[in-house]
Amino acid sequence: MSPHTAAALRAGTWTVRSGRTTAAFEVRNFGVNRVRGTIGVRTGTVEVRDGAVTAVDAELDLGTLDTQNERRDLDLRKPNLLDSAARPVMTFTATGARRQDDGWEVTGELRLRGTSCPLTLTVERVTGTRVRATGTLDRAPLGMRVPRAVIGRYVRIDVEAEFEPPS
Repeated sequence: MSPHTAAALRAGTWTVRSGRTTAAFEVRNFGVNRVRGTIGVRTGTVEVRDGAVTAVDAELDLGTLDTQNERRDLDLRKPNLLDSAARPVMTFTATGARRQDDGWEVTGELRLRGTSCPLTLTVERVTGTRVRATGTLDRAPLGMRVPRAVIGRYVRIDVEAEFEPPS
């Protein structure tokens, strides 16, 4: 068995090291440009039982949104988009996880703006305590009122997370 499979993980609660974890995104702007940015991860945990991932929870701080363009960041925080003043936190909660090759496929619910949408992440171990999770978010169910020609419907998600193993 590969050392990178779920069975190689120690049972218990693995906790995100927030200062060493980044959540990045990429979306098309006006159909041609790619806008990239990051959002800080406040907290996160992964539960492991009998070599299987049984729960994943994460909380992201929308106040830390950064696209390297202050004006765009202010626009993205407005009520018709992220509404970060009224709802400063975005969460992800897994509804299922299954082993896939040397990683996992984690399905879950992303909650933002008082609503939610499904999100599936492909997770691979990079090192013993570091993982990379990637997925594509369809922003349409979140009710963001902006034409798709201005901001693309699909947002690529890329999370690099480092965890503190259970004691």
